[in-house]
Amino acid sequence: MANLYVTITEEITLPNQNQEKTHNLVTIPNINQIVRRIDTIPTSFSGSGVEILRFVNSEEEQTGGAFVKSSVKYIRLTNLSKTNSAEIYLIVTGQESTLLNLAAGKSIMLNDADINASSVSDYIVENYVDETYYSAFYSVDSIKAKASGSNISLEYFVASL
Repeated sequence: MANLYVTITEEITLPNQNQEKTHNLVTIPNINQIVRRIDTIPTSFSGSGVEILRFVNSEEEQTGGAFVKSSVKYIRLTNLSKTNSAEIYLIVTGQESTLLNLAAGKSIMLNDADINASSVSDYIVENYVDETYYSAFYSVDSIKAKASGSNISLEYFVASL
């Protein structure tokens, strides 16, 4: 087993010369499996879409390229394009799904395969957010991607127990 070290550094110098710098280091212990890959993502889906990651419920269900949901501890998606964005689909089969826009040169990090994607109409009433609609998370079954504008390169990194 190994430790995965994730470092996030943010640094800025404002026009008035004020400077800020943060440095956060997170250690994720007991990692046994990683995948790092760069795929070309087209601007259209063919068939069921461009699936970049699949998650299953148990080791017995695991196939090539799939991760056991409860074992996933870190996911990073990075759009390597300098000009075009990507649409990232977090799919929960038969339940809720989420669509995220990943701008050129940007990254998204997730700490596991759990999401909650209730509809806005489910939880906002007269500017009040009802947290009861966030009582249960769903584990993502797959992550799909589609490029906007022209094909992009998408890097992903997944670490699991």
